[in-house]
Amino acid sequence: MLARAADAPESRLGLTVSRRTAKRAVDRNKLKRLARESFRMQSNLPRWDFVVVAKHAAASASRAALRASLDGHFERLKKRAGPKHDG
Repeated sequence: MLARAADAPESRLGLTVSRRTAKRAVDRNKLKRLARESFRMQSNLPRWDFVVVAKHAAASASRAALRASLDGHFERLKKRAGPKHDG
């Protein structure tokens, strides 16, 4: 996951899931749905642009493992933003 401060009025999410990562469209869409769900469930996100870049192992990982990984990345990035972020 990549992130950087933005001038947008709210946090934004970008997704990249290539055909090399997941061959079938249904699998790529599943990964995108999970990322969007995790993003929506976050509270107090800084006003940053977040980009989720799916890796090859994501296609075969369980839903719980993917969700835990995404949530962990969001938490780590919130800590990096510090207590005075605009979220």
